[in-house]
Amino acid sequence: MTPSALARLKMRDLERATGVGREAIRYYIREGLLPEPHRPGRNVAWYDQSFVERIQLIKQLQERRFLPLRVIKAIVAGDSPPSTVEQRALAALEGRLPPAADLALEPPPEQLTTLAARTGIPASEIQALAANEAIMLVTRGGKPWLEGPSIQLVELWSRLRAAGFTAESGFGPEKARLYVDMVRWLAREELREFTRAFAGRVEGDELVRLAEEGIRLGSEMIALLRRAALLRFVAEGNLAVNEDWGRSVQRDRPAERPRPRRPRRPDRPRSR
Repeated sequence: MTPSALARLKMRDLERATGVGREAIRYYIREGLLPEPHRPGRNVAWYDQSFVERIQLIKQLQERRFLPLRVIKAIVAGDSPPSTVEQRALAALEGRLPPAADLALEPPPEQLTTLAARTGIPASEIQALAANEAIMLVTRGGKPWLEGPSIQLVELWSRLRAAGFTAESGFGPEKARLYVDMVRWLAREELREFTRAFAGRVEGDELVRLAEEGIRLGSEMIALLRRAALLRFVAEGNLAVNEDWGRSVQRDRPAERPRPRRPRRPDRPRSR
């Protein structure tokens, strides 16, 4: 969409209106949190008011770490972006949700090499976890650091390794992607349901209370459902079915009718 003459903003105008630097704005565009601006020329880019509103929403959702960036992307750049009322409901929760009990004592930031030495997880493996978006690396003084939940996840990964979930058994950092993708989808759907149910109907302290209870009770529900599903699959022997999944799918497909063969044409005499 081409912005009107009155709505045209240059990059410096967008920085001034949002308080966000151009490098962060360009990062949001590369990651799909913002659309591409209108580019009438090779070195010309115009932005409109929708960029200001979306950047402000990203800031509101990110500042207090209420939501990780990948979930924010699903909200602001998804197929069904939230309405203005839903955006206001999410913004109203900013800074008002106290950290969960297990996050209240978050560890202090730790340098990558120090964390690798302490946990026994190689730095390259920690970087692979970051590449699969299970954790986030922060650059400070030209060196990679980890914060809060990312440190806790590497510690948990170390415990998994000690329990026997080794790379040799096929449990590499790429396996974390399964959890990342599932949690991303679930978080997006939960937020959509929450805002659709309460936006414009509940406000203030009651909205915060509902969000707190939803996070706490939802987490307990997920843990119970996951455990029950795993035990049920084991009892039903679904592991063996999964190992033979390819062949079982082939067996379930309807048999294809054999195609009639075309009559073979006699060889033509070669021209001399």
